[in-house]
Amino acid sequence: MGREGQWINQPITEAVDISNWKKDDEFGIYPEGARDKTLLYSPVYPSHEFLIPNHRYLYKYAFVRHPDQFWTEIIAYQVGCLLDVPVPPAFIAFDENDDSCGALIEWFLNYPEQPEERFVPGGDIMVNLIPNFDRKKGQQHNFTTVENHLNFLATNKKVAMADWLTYWCDMLLFDALIGNTDRHQDNWGLLWQSSNEKLKGMQKWLLFVRACLLWQPLNEKLKVRMTPVFDNGTSLGYEILESKMDDFYKPDDLQKYFNRGCHHIRWQLDDKAPVQHIELLESLVSKYPLMASRIKNKLKAFDMDSLKAIIANSTKFDIRIPLTEKRAAFVCHLIESRYLAISERIEKYP
Repeated sequence: MGREGQWINQPITEAVDISNWKKDDEFGIYPEGARDKTLLYSPVYPSHEFLIPNHRYLYKYAFVRHPDQFWTEIIAYQVGCLLDVPVPPAFIAFDENDDSCGALIEWFLNYPEQPEERFVPGGDIMVNLIPNFDRKKGQQHNFTTVENHLNFLATNKKVAMADWLTYWCDMLLFDALIGNTDRHQDNWGLLWQSSNEKLKGMQKWLLFVRACLLWQPLNEKLKVRMTPVFDNGTSLGYEILESKMDDFYKPDDLQKYFNRGCHHIRWQLDDKAPVQHIELLESLVSKYPLMASRIKNKLKAFDMDSLKAIIANSTKFDIRIPLTEKRAAFVCHLIESRYLAISERIEKYP
């Protein structure tokens, strides 16, 4: 386990300059996703106490169409901490060499003094479970297939599977609260841990899993857990220009905006279209009634006033693309409105 979900304070005077950080040899320009990002190593002796020495960080920086979108990663981490969801720490950073600024997100693999883990993205799982799965469009990405696969692992005698259901409940609640529309098949995954030397060099995850089940001794279960909840930038009204924000304070316009937003994952393989975030949560609690209490308890413990104060504090960072007070207030308005809508719908479940 790393530091995901832990509140790590970044003083407003300590935006991180990554201009002299070393790029990762293999993924200097990180290939996944739509936005520009770079995988870097922090210095052996970092100048900020909140950073881990010589650890990987993903730098997601601003681009022309939505230059302040990186702020959604920062705020999503803050929301995750208050909701007790394992979101990787995200910090404000800049690069003096190209005058960019962005979110510096802590890599969730290979933490110091932690067992080595292997990351298997959900897309690899979908491709191997669903014939002709279109990874680019992801229209066959569905919860039922994921559920069946994770249940198989959880009941396998050679696997010690961490509680996957509460993870998915928490992640779907988190996505509903921030309005994340991009939890596609490669934005979640599994982390496998094995001490078996025969498995060290195996690259393809399917062969790796089959080999684990074949070679892993019964008294040495293979440990598997879900990844932290990463890549949360397509959320929180990032695409709404400040000149248009006033419209979304009108109840009818806000509701229309919420109605247009859907989660990426569908409930079943043959569903014709994605579903809205709250409908997805309702499908989950209808099948797993105990999750209704979990959601209610999470919402009850969520401190909106604390979040408003944290977000307001973020506007004080002195960087080229700041979080403006108007966007900060708008984001709080969206989160609070979604919070009330989720609470109202889930309250009817026992």
